[in-house]
Amino acid sequence: MRRLVFLMAVGLLAVVAANTAAIAQSAPRHSAGPVCRESGPLPNQIRCFLDAAEAEGDVGQCDGAYDFAVRFNCISKFAENSGDPVACERIPIRNNRLLLMRDSCVSGVAAATRAPQLCEQVQLDVVRDSCFLIQVLDLEANPQLCENITKAAVREICSENQ
Repeated sequence: MRRLVFLMAVGLLAVVAANTAAIAQSAPRHSAGPVCRESGPLPNQIRCFLDAAEAEGDVGQCDGAYDFAVRFNCISKFAENSGDPVACERIPIRNNRLLLMRDSCVSGVAAATRAPQLCEQVQLDVVRDSCFLIQVLDLEANPQLCENITKAAVREICSENQ
């Protein structure tokens, strides 16, 4: 009887160990988290998380930041540097401030990759207009993009300064 109880205990421990290993492998890794959170002022934390994300090739490293400004700046810079607007979708749209951050992220990727078609994904008019304006005035894209600008005064500036 003792032997049976012993074997059952060993079997139970094996199952627990296997489940623990599976959970650890499936959990998101935020190896940079503790180190970066202690790296000083917010710009240092952003740089630390961004470096970790770029080294891993995983924007998920940015999620280790507790401060939303650090997290979202890390996501935006990662998206711009990688040219991946999909990374911007990690910024949840729960309010206008977060929508502004996501739109700014997409606009930044559009500028970094010289991809004016990304401006069409921007939801806020003011950011979308700015996105197209940057494409035409700063990046010398097709002047016809000015027609996509909704605010008349900005469209006029775009058209006159090409």
